[in-house]
Amino acid sequence: MNLALRDIRHNLGRFLLTCVGLSLLLGVVMSMIGIYRGLVAEALTIARAPAIDLWVVEADTRGPFAEASRIPGDTREAVARIYGVLAAGRSTISQSR
Repeated sequence: MNLALRDIRHNLGRFLLTCVGLSLLLGVVMSMIGIYRGLVAEALTIARAPAIDLWVVEADTRGPFAEASRIPGDTREAVARIYGVLAAGRSTISQSR
C-alpha cells in the first residue's frame, strides 16, 4: 500500500489523467447502455401499443415498421374469415425519413 501511495505522489499528473480517462470511459459506456435501453423500450412500446395479435405483411419486406407493405383487400378479407379472428383491419404507420 505504501508503494502505491508513493507512486501516486511521484506521478500525480499521470494518476489524475488516468482517473479522468477512466471516468470518461465509464460515462460513455453508461450512456451507450442508457441509449440502447431507451431505443429498445421505445421500439417495444411502438410495436405493442396497437394491441395487435398478428401482423400480416407483404412477402419479401422487412415488416410494417421498416418499409411500406401493400396487401390487397381480398387478403384482409381472407384473414378475417380464419377461425378465431374477431376483427381484421389495416394499419398505416407513418415513417419519418
